[in-house]
Amino acid sequence: MLSSRKVLLVVSGGIAAYKAAYVARSLSLLGADVRVVMTRSATEFVGAQTFAGLTGNPVTTELFTGGPDVPHVELARGAELVVVAPATANLIAKMANGISDDIASATLLTVRCPILVAPAMHTEMWENAATQRNIETLRARGIELVGPTSGALSSGDEGPGRMSEPDDIVAGAVEVLRRSQELVGVSVLVTAGGTHEPIDPVRFIGNRSSGRMGVTIASEAAARGAKVTLVAGSLSVPVSSGIEVVEGPTADEMRAAVIARAPDADVVIKAAAVADFKPGDPATTKLKKSAGAPEIRLVPTPDILKELGTDPSLRKTGSVLVGFAAETESDPAGLGTYAERKRADKGADIIVANDVSSADSGFGVDTVRAVIATAAGVRDLGLVSKRDLARELIDEVIRRRSTPDV
Repeated sequence: MLSSRKVLLVVSGGIAAYKAAYVARSLSLLGADVRVVMTRSATEFVGAQTFAGLTGNPVTTELFTGGPDVPHVELARGAELVVVAPATANLIAKMANGISDDIASATLLTVRCPILVAPAMHTEMWENAATQRNIETLRARGIELVGPTSGALSSGDEGPGRMSEPDDIVAGAVEVLRRSQELVGVSVLVTAGGTHEPIDPVRFIGNRSSGRMGVTIASEAAARGAKVTLVAGSLSVPVSSGIEVVEGPTADEMRAAVIARAPDADVVIKAAAVADFKPGDPATTKLKKSAGAPEIRLVPTPDILKELGTDPSLRKTGSVLVGFAAETESDPAGLGTYAERKRADKGADIIVANDVSSADSGFGVDTVRAVIATAAGVRDLGLVSKRDLARELIDEVIRRRSTPDV
């Protein structure tokens, strides 16, 4: 099943480290080439020789070897998947904040492949605001999580924080590796964030978009093996490593960046919140309050999605075009109507319509109410995380590529 797939298992120092031995063994039995990195604390719970015997490979426990080798770079470059099990609160904090003070954290900072994290800690540590913030940071970067579950803990207490069972971690690893091949060789162009249309050198017309949705889609496409280019407006979230970022701060600049790259893209996903209007005559110097309220003449911005959907010369033959519609409509039927109408008008293959009128949906939050419209009809996703929406959308893109008429 995993013949010769290269998996790096990172084991940190918690009582659940003994379960990591079962993870290593199971992955090896499935045919994976498993390498193991252990923190010093992890070796207090399980010996390195145990993992060496289970995997048939040497185990790395030190960042410095005393020689010319750079183990964290070599291990990171050779991996197709990294599994972190157990992932303690300490290691999760290091991952979220870019700390690399040992072999495990340095390796994790270097990897470019998908990462699967299995948290394990006491309930109070898991529920701490700092840990939850770190978890959200990892999720925003496209890192996968499995667990934790609720159950018996080492202290004798019960509650959330227990590491998932080895079989569940292995199943998650198999699924991530499967997905990582789905878009190999496919070029994906994504837009994200809001545009800023200048009024004068210091002021602009903009919107509340954080760019989270588009960045999450880009991360998901990259995790599936695609070569991803992100044309970015204003972003307030980080972009995963391995994704090419091109600046497109205004509607005109975003259009230029997209039009230049769309003909070579297999998939174009327009998730940016591009302004519909811009000042027709932006001032070259700062407008002074003492001069009174200015009159700002607005003119339409270019409709990038419609241009792509109606001009075949701007798209690669057989490419998939996806657009987004931000609506102040909480009723799924109404969202579906908007989505179908926009799909027909813009010439897109897929339209995602999402509600931005609720506090728990849309700009600046992690969840969204959305529908997906295709030639086959409208599918209501309800309230989902942006990570889940990104996954559903990429699944839909893959289906569209395999059956273009659906």
